[in-house]
Amino acid sequence: MPRGPSSAHSLQRATILNISADTFAEAGYPSATMAALAARCGVSKSLLYHYYPAKDAILFDLMHEYMTRLQLLVHEVARLELPAQAGLAELVRRFVREYETSRSRHIVLLNDVKFLPPPERAQVIALERSVVQAFADVIAVTYKIDGARAKVLTMSVFGMINWTFTWLKPDGPLSYAEFAESVVGMLESGLAGGAQRIGQLAVDAGKLAAAEII
Repeated sequence: MPRGPSSAHSLQRATILNISADTFAEAGYPSATMAALAARCGVSKSLLYHYYPAKDAILFDLMHEYMTRLQLLVHEVARLELPAQAGLAELVRRFVREYETSRSRHIVLLNDVKFLPPPERAQVIALERSVVQAFADVIAVTYKIDGARAKVLTMSVFGMINWTFTWLKPDGPLSYAEFAESVVGMLESGLAGGAQRIGQLAVDAGKLAAAEII
């Protein structure tokens, strides 16, 4: 029976994808060479080619892996069988949490999918559409609207959360978790709801700090 990939191979592949995602996000996909990726990975260029035959194969692998992860988030929330509004809130929280830990991959997905060969690009775009559609289905149920209008609202939600990497800083005044709650508040109660949730988080944090002092 043929042997599957070793754990060492999987670890090496994960390292290559992580470093490549950071490199593509920082330098831009066109500027990143296989030689530069190999150097940052601490391996020879020939060894890098052993794992990936071309740079676009790395790009496809990290995009496909990332989109599959986002798709899995939707399926995980669906399995919880939450009420519609609670399910939408949980989706927002999980997506924002994923964006926080996958910042480089998210930048690459938004900026570099156009550099994939057409067949691979079609696969990634199909995954993107499936995630958007699943999100739209939840919104349609939550707000009792038809699919076309749900898709418009879905893209509005993604407009709020997809570009956080450009302005939401890890050491800033608002954490990713707090931002997720503000989005949930806006979805449920408009801007006033978002502001209220942020304010309540600050109050709760103050109470917790006071309790720890006592």
